[in-house]
Amino acid sequence: MPRRLGPSLITLLFVVTGLGGLRPAFPQDQDKDKATQEKAYRSEVDLVSVYFTVRDDKKRLVSDLEQNQFSVVEDGQPQAIKFFAHHSDVVLNVGVLLDTGTNMPWILGEEAQASKLFMRHVIRPTDLGFLVSYASRVQTVQLPTSDLALLKEAADSIGSGREAIGLHDEGSEGRMPAPGGGGTVGINGKRIDQNRSAHLYDALRVSTHRYLEGEVGRKAVVVVALSGDAHSESTMEDALEELLKNDVITYVLQIYDASKHDNCDVLHIYGKDSNGVPLLKKLAEATGGRMLEVKGIDKLEEALDEISDELHHQYSLGYYPENKNWDGKFRKVQISAGENYKVYARRGYYAKQPAGKVAAIQ
Repeated sequence: MPRRLGPSLITLLFVVTGLGGLRPAFPQDQDKDKATQEKAYRSEVDLVSVYFTVRDDKKRLVSDLEQNQFSVVEDGQPQAIKFFAHHSDVVLNVGVLLDTGTNMPWILGEEAQASKLFMRHVIRPTDLGFLVSYASRVQTVQLPTSDLALLKEAADSIGSGREAIGLHDEGSEGRMPAPGGGGTVGINGKRIDQNRSAHLYDALRVSTHRYLEGEVGRKAVVVVALSGDAHSESTMEDALEELLKNDVITYVLQIYDASKHDNCDVLHIYGKDSNGVPLLKKLAEATGGRMLEVKGIDKLEEALDEISDELHHQYSLGYYPENKNWDGKFRKVQISAGENYKVYARRGYYAKQPAGKVAAIQ
């Protein structure tokens, strides 16, 4: 049954713990409740299951392909698909991670409004949604719940400006405190903090470990980023490993100023690898998600609608790997559907055998 928990503003302590084996996320009966589904998942000890989406050569979502149009390869070896389904109705566990490292309440208001609408469009009575904010620290704004009223209330707490860095409790709107660590003058004379903290990787790792590790069904996080990571204790590799271990699809929305200038107090700078590929794009696509560039904070709602639509048009397939050596190593998985289609799926899984009879692979 979905949990109904009250709003919380408890700072998450960053704790690195050993993770157990992974459970498959392939449902045996969509009409059964979550507890029954979990029992069914655990019976398929060596089942590898993957949720994914497909777009055509015009970048349109495709949701009507059949099993015989897909092929699966694990570490270069073809695998026989044993299960296949369209899974828009499977239980969804989704978190929205909001970058609140700004002193501008109107930006927080835009984030809050878009988050409320996203949750309203995505969360059904059987689903769970949660909200996390991150800046110089990671905070839980709302624990996982299916109660849309609680999610709305939590988002409103962000929109009120309480999450803005450097703001006093009263009378501070419109006043820019001196940024810690040095700053510069940006558009229209606004102060910009060039050394702000943005614990994006910590937020991903903590949120996954705390709220998604023990869940079954579909799992996803959506990151609204004003810039790339800064000063996290976790590396991108740490965050990606946690996401892959728990089969969490990740979407990243990279916010930029619109051509008319949003007048933001954050420099929208995102890291790239040696080949010029955005780091957050690599992270998102490795999990089966995507990175979207949002040109203007007022376009955030539109971008979240695109993700919402994608989450409602997913496939899943399952196979029993030919390699039965559960050595805990990472195995690469590639799903193909022909040259006219692009499949968005996680890049692989960790073949770790847990203790007892709990399922070993996701």
